[in-house]
Amino acid sequence: MAVVLGMKDIAQLLERWQLDIGDVRERMYRAPTPRERERWHALWLLARGWTAVAVAEALEREPHTIGTWVAAFSDHGPTALAFEQSGGSPPPSTGTSRPN
Repeated sequence: MAVVLGMKDIAQLLERWQLDIGDVRERMYRAPTPRERERWHALWLLARGWTAVAVAEALEREPHTIGTWVAAFSDHGPTALAFEQSGGSPPPSTGTSRPN
């Protein structure tokens, strides 16, 4: 079952975490990673009245992904939108190479 959030719902979430739409916009521009920027962008668009489906289409994501981000923000506030690397290649080794 899809959750439909209106502007009022988003406004209440922002108020709960002591943010306004200007704060969201500022965090969107200052986010340290593209992924975090994308999450703040989604929240900003929702606060501007976009539907989750429209946001998902604009950001080339699935609507459930947008809903997951909003739910995390609802439960944990701004820290929930931070991006933490998981998986992928390990960082390059800083050790010395062995001779052949």
